[in-house]
Amino acid sequence: MDKNQPIDVFLRRIITAPKARQTAAVESALALLDGKPENALLDSGANACRLLTCSKPTLWRMVRDGTIKPVHIRGLTRYRRSDLERLAAGVEVTK
Repeated sequence: MDKNQPIDVFLRRIITAPKARQTAAVESALALLDGKPENALLDSGANACRLLTCSKPTLWRMVRDGTIKPVHIRGLTRYRRSDLERLAAGVEVTK
């Protein structure tokens, strides 16, 4: 959830999302409410690159070769924080 995004817009997106995405969004929101922003589920491409200290083309190559799988939400591409952390730790990301 973007901190600058009004809560009503965020809630509307959760309600209209497919069931699997609703669950992920609710878990992410609960993590933020629990005061654990590091447990937020998804990151943007720019944040993913910062976490992995890589360029966007490198991130795109990792997506293309299956090293990491993006999540697509209403035209947005996001990356699971847990996958990024495992990848940074040198653990193979499960597909």
